[in-house]
Amino acid sequence: MYQIQKEKLNQTIGSLRELEIDMWLILTSEGSDPCIPLITGVGTVGPGVFIFTKEGRKLALCSSIDAQDLEESELFDEVCKHTGSFETLLVETVRKLNPRTIALNISVEEHLADGLTAGRYRWLKNTLKGVFHGEFVSSEPFLTLIRSIKSKTEIERIEKAVKVTERIYERVFTKMKAGMTERELGTLFIAEMERENVVNGVDRSLSLPIVLKENIAHRGPGEAVIHEGDLVIFDFSVEVDGYVSDIARTVYFLKEGETEAPEPIKAAFSAVHEAITRAALMMKPGVKGYEVDGAARNYYVSLGYPEITHATGHQIGRDVHDGGILLGPRWKRYGNAPYGELKEGMVFTIEPTLFLEDGIHFIVEENVVVTSNGIRYLTERQDELILISNNRKVGEEILEKIPD
Repeated sequence: MYQIQKEKLNQTIGSLRELEIDMWLILTSEGSDPCIPLITGVGTVGPGVFIFTKEGRKLALCSSIDAQDLEESELFDEVCKHTGSFETLLVETVRKLNPRTIALNISVEEHLADGLTAGRYRWLKNTLKGVFHGEFVSSEPFLTLIRSIKSKTEIERIEKAVKVTERIYERVFTKMKAGMTERELGTLFIAEMERENVVNGVDRSLSLPIVLKENIAHRGPGEAVIHEGDLVIFDFSVEVDGYVSDIARTVYFLKEGETEAPEPIKAAFSAVHEAITRAALMMKPGVKGYEVDGAARNYYVSLGYPEITHATGHQIGRDVHDGGILLGPRWKRYGNAPYGELKEGMVFTIEPTLFLEDGIHFIVEENVVVTSNGIRYLTERQDELILISNNRKVGEEILEKIPD
């Protein structure tokens, strides 16, 4: 238990030393800071402070009622309990440590590094004004990397989520047929999540995945009926042990008499497949996010297809959008996220979407981890267009006849 937090705290101490930051102070209550599940795995009901120093000290300040869980975690050198004034305990602790710089979870661009509210920030500055005369800095530079660079255990958990997601996809594809609605197709995933004892990675509940025949957007499935000849997008995630997958597949429902999709649809899938290949080949430590995005984006343009309307990929981990570096264009709305450099251990989606005016739309989304010299696919890569006919994926009848 708390293995990931132990790995993350090792990263934390290394980052503080590298950046020469004396102390990282996390002020939280009721688990209010989004970094708490990642860094400590246990929060406080009342006001609490977690302190980590570049010398490697790990302290928790809390009320006596919150102390037991923190002590049992064995993550901290000392759990300091107050019975009256939390402010006094905090002031005395900072006085003893005497830092010159204190990192706080304040950020303009990265919401996952912005857990300290404006009111608590003002309270903290006022509380420490008599004992701290140094500089407050943002934790964003190192907290983003701590979240982004996955440890061995984190990668193992993401890969488990990926494999469960793929099993669910494989089973629901055998149950689909034309005539069902988006919502009915989505409901197939609910039964399979219950079978696997998992929940949707987006909201941590038994909720419907994204199922889109039309009106392409981030929305829940509706009552649109699927007809033969339709392309349908599925975007689905599950959570396993606190970590998630994020896999999209686009399916073609064959018309009666068809054994393959029409040429324009096959050409579009081929383009998406090649765009993913080109993005993946760009991915290695030191490459910037926008350079990966450009490999896919420019390929579409070279074919006369429209530009991707958003980023080519994003990081995944504890959430389907896990902050940090974005495989995106240098657009103002993305801020600095596309300028970050890829590092070994980062886990990304690659999903260069293709939306054409003739109603052809594709989202194929793979999950990959950055290695020392490239990437490794966590998903079993989709190399062929998925075809649905007569309630079965094309080719499945043949596979069933092959002996084990």
